Amino acid sequence: MRDSERGYWRWVAILGLAALLRVWGPLSDPSIRHPDEFYPVYGTLHFSTGDFNHHAMTAIYPALHSYLLWALYFLYFAILKIGGLSWSLDQWAAYHFFWDGDPLIQIGRWATVFFALVTVWWAGCLGRRIWGDTAGWLAALFTAVCTLHVRQSGLVAVDVPMACWYLGVVWASLRLLEGEDIRWYLWAGALVGLAAASKYPGALSCSAVMAAHFGAGRGLFDRRLWLSGSAAVGTFFVATPYTFLDFAFFAESFSMGVDYLQQGFGLDLGRGWWYYPRVSLPAGLGWVGTALLVCGAVAAVQRTSGRVLLAAFLSYYLVMGSGQLVFMRYTIPLQVLGSVLLAGAIARVGIPWRYVLLLLALFEPLYGSVRIAQLQAGGDTRSAARAWLEREVPAGSTCCNFGGWAGDVPLPTIEGLWTKIRHYERLWGRKSLDEMQDFLLASGSRGPFYSYVVHSGNLQYQTGSAELEREQACSYVILHRHQLSYSEVDADFAQELVARGELVARFTPGGLTEMARYDPIDAYYLPVGPFGDLDKAGPEIEVWRVDPVTSAKWGRLPAAFAEAYVRGAATFLAEGEIATALSLVGRGLTLDAGCADGYLVSAQIMERANRPRDAIGFYEQLVILEPERASYWLLLGDAFRRLGEKSAARRCDERALALHRAIEGQD
Repeated sequence: MRDSERGYWRWVAILGLAALLRVWGPLSDPSIRHPDEFYPVYGTLHFSTGDFNHHAMTAIYPALHSYLLWALYFLYFAILKIGGLSWSLDQWAAYHFFWDGDPLIQIGRWATVFFALVTVWWAGCLGRRIWGDTAGWLAALFTAVCTLHVRQSGLVAVDVPMACWYLGVVWASLRLLEGEDIRWYLWAGALVGLAAASKYPGALSCSAVMAAHFGAGRGLFDRRLWLSGSAAVGTFFVATPYTFLDFAFFAESFSMGVDYLQQGFGLDLGRGWWYYPRVSLPAGLGWVGTALLVCGAVAAVQRTSGRVLLAAFLSYYLVMGSGQLVFMRYTIPLQVLGSVLLAGAIARVGIPWRYVLLLLALFEPLYGSVRIAQLQAGGDTRSAARAWLEREVPAGSTCCNFGGWAGDVPLPTIEGLWTKIRHYERLWGRKSLDEMQDFLLASGSRGPFYSYVVHSGNLQYQTGSAELEREQACSYVILHRHQLSYSEVDADFAQELVARGELVARFTPGGLTEMARYDPIDAYYLPVGPFGDLDKAGPEIEVWRVDPVTSAKWGRLPAAFAEAYVRGAATFLAEGEIATALSLVGRGLTLDAGCADGYLVSAQIMERANRPRDAIGFYEQLVILEPERASYWLLLGDAFRRLGEKSAARRCDERALALHRAIEGQD
C-alpha cells in the first residue's frame, strides 16, 4: 500500500474512532440532562417569535450557538411540516417547550458531536503544519481520545464548539506565516469573531493572530492586522448583534461573569493556574500526556509556527486560570491544543521509541474515553427510578425529594410545570400562553404528574427534614446520595426514616465507590477517572413509603395544569403580589372547577385582601368539594370565629372533631 493510501485510511480510522466514542454513549439517554442544557434547548425556542435578542433567555453566553441550534430546530420543523405536520410554528415550539424536549436535545447533541469531529480534524491539520505528517495524525488521535473532550461532546453546550472555532483561528493564523495574502487575515479575524460569539473566552484566540503577524516580522501599523481586527469585531456583531444593540445589559452581565470567574463556585479548589496542570489536564490527557505536553511546548518555542500555537495556549491558560471558577470543561481548548503539543513531542522521537511513547501516552485517555462511553450507554439510575415510580406510585402522589436539585429523579411534577409556565410567560407573554392553552391540553402528556415538595427554590431543606415531610403529608420520600455535593442527605434524618418508613426501591450504580473521581463543582454525574467497576451514571437513589398512599385529583392533565397555576398563585401570594395571585388562581379554577387547592388559595387571598366574608365563601366551597377533610372544616371554623360568628364556628369544630374520631375508630 502506498504512503498516501496508508495515510488516508489512517485518518479515516481516527475520525471513525472519534465518532464511535462520541456517538456510542452520549446520545443514548436524552431524558437525563446536564443543567447547562436547559437554556440552549428550551430558551432557543423563543426565537420562533421573531425576537432574536438572546438576553431574553440568558446573559451567560453570547448568541452564536443558540442561533445555530435554532436553525437546526427550524429545519427539523420544516421537515415535519413537509411530512404533513398540521401544527403552526408557535404550537410546535410550545409543544416541545412543555412536553417533549428529547428530540431537541438529540439534535443539539448531534451538533456538538459534529463540532467535536471537526475539532479532531483541525487538530490534525495543526500538528501536520507545525511538525509534519506524523505529528498530524498523532494530534488528531490524541484529540479523538481526549477523555474530557469525549465527556463534553455529548452535551448541548458551548465548550466544545468554542474549542473548535478556537482551533480554526490557530489554523488560519499559521497560514499568515506562509504569505501576505489579505484573505487569511480576514479569515483569521472572522474565526476570532465566531469563537468569541460562541463563548466570550474565545476572543483570547486573537493572540494566535498577533503571534503569527509579529512572528512574520510585520509591524503594528500594518493595515492587514487592523483589517483582521475589524473582521473579528464585524463577525462578532453579525453573529451576536444584541451584545451591541442591548449593550447595557451585556456590560452588566459580562461584569458579573468576570466576578463569577474570579470568586469561584462552591468548593474552594484554588486558582486555575495550579488546578489545571494538577487535575484538569491529566484528567483529559493522562499524566504521561501532560508531561509530554510540556516537552512539546519546549519544542514549540524553537519554531515560529510553534510559538503561534503556544501563544493561543498560554493566553487562554493565563486568563482563565487567574480565576477560582475551575470547571474541568473550561480547559477543553487547552486539552485540544495540548494534544497538538504532545503529538509534536512524540513525533520528534525516533522509531521504535516513538511507538513506546505513543502507547504509554495513549493508554490512559483511551481507557477513560471508552469507560465514559460505556457508562453513558449503560444508562442512568435516575432514568430507571423514574420508570419505576411512574409504574408503581399513584398519579398525584406528594413526594419529599431530598438530596439536592441536580440529582433529582426527573419526574413530571406540578412544580416543574409551574416553572415552565413562568418561563414561557416571561419569554412569550401571558396572552400567548392563554391562546395556546387548549392546544397544550390536547397535545400534552397523558402520563402521571406528581408533586416534589423540595425543589430548586427550597434549598434549606434539600438534605432532609422530618418536619417538612410531616407538614406536607408526603406519601413517599425519595433520597439520592453521591460523593458530589449535589446529592447529600442528612445522616440523622436518614436514620430516623429507617424507623418510620419502608424502603420499597433502591437504584444503585454497580461499583459506586469513592474511587471514581468527578469534577467536584459540576453537577454532572459522570466521572473523569479512575472508574473502578462503575457500570452506569447517576447517584444512589432510595424510595421510601412513609404514609398511606394518597393520590390527588390533579395527577393528570388538565387538572395538573390547573394545579400548577394555583401553586404559582400561592408563590405570588407569599411575596405579597395579591393581584397576580388572584389572576393565576382564577385561571386554575377555570381549567378545573374541582381544584380544592384553588379554593384554599382563593380564601387566603381574600383574607390577605381584608375581605373575610368572601374568604368564608371559598372555605365553604372547599368543604362542599371535600367534606371528609377535617382540616378544611377547622379553617372554615376559624374564619367564622374571626367574624365573631361563634355558633357557626362551633358547628365547624364539631364536624372536624367527628371526622377525627371516625378516622381514629378506623385505625
